[in-house]
Amino acid sequence: MTSVSRLKLPLDRLYREFDWAARLDRDAIQFPLRYPDPADREVVALLTACLAYGRVDLFAPWVDWVLARMDPSPHRFVLGFDPRKDGKRFEGFHYRFNRPRDLAAFCLASERLLLRHGSFRAYFVSGYAPGDPDVGPALERFVRGFLTQDLEAIFPGNRLSRGYRHLFPLPSTGGPCKRLHLFLRWMVRREPPDFGLWPEIPPAKLLIPVDTHVENMSRAIGLTRRKSRNWRMAVEITGRLRLLDPLDPVKYDFPLCHKRMSGDCLDRRHPVVCPPCGLRSVCRHWRGRA
Repeated sequence: MTSVSRLKLPLDRLYREFDWAARLDRDAIQFPLRYPDPADREVVALLTACLAYGRVDLFAPWVDWVLARMDPSPHRFVLGFDPRKDGKRFEGFHYRFNRPRDLAAFCLASERLLLRHGSFRAYFVSGYAPGDPDVGPALERFVRGFLTQDLEAIFPGNRLSRGYRHLFPLPSTGGPCKRLHLFLRWMVRREPPDFGLWPEIPPAKLLIPVDTHVENMSRAIGLTRRKSRNWRMAVEITGRLRLLDPLDPVKYDFPLCHKRMSGDCLDRRHPVVCPPCGLRSVCRHWRGRA
């Protein structure tokens, strides 16, 4: 893998110079950014992250659709959620694995957790131990809270739908949990574009959200050799980035993801796209070339 000394300069430069504001309308973070109240922002961030699978142009209209039915304050809507009355608002929702009852279950489970803990922040922090190597154990407890609620009012026999389970993947199953790590990045990191709403969790404990863009960029510049996008890949990539910035390793996520998403990286040599790229000196496609 590429040496840390060779990676630091180009990656730090990418982070410093990347125009993240110009990419906000192409990123899922645009939705929680609309809500200045931290309580609303938490609820919208978790809902958005749960639905953020597939291309942004595919899931974004559905996130808009859902938020339009949650009144001006999604937090107040969730706190007063009645599945018999309010569940009807989601009739017509159909995005890939998810259906209206999955949204109703999200609201009902969120209502119960918020009434018990006061906020998602307090709920997550209650399961976090400073001695944990990363956020994995706390995230496992956080997710189980949504999967172990009594949702009989929505799922007869409390048999959770495939769609609802898809919203809340467990770290213990070995998947990358990209969407939940994205949610945690938004909540924990102190620097823009993230919100820094959970100061109890050190950014150093975050794991990078590994989607197809981060996976390909990481492999291209030598952050990982793994071929399967899973939890171990997220740990390995974050471990390498932690050598570059021990306090905030996940800061590189947004620019790495959007560099490829924007078409500035094609995961192959290209005579026009590649020459201006600041990562070319550490890219495997240009190894041994001037």
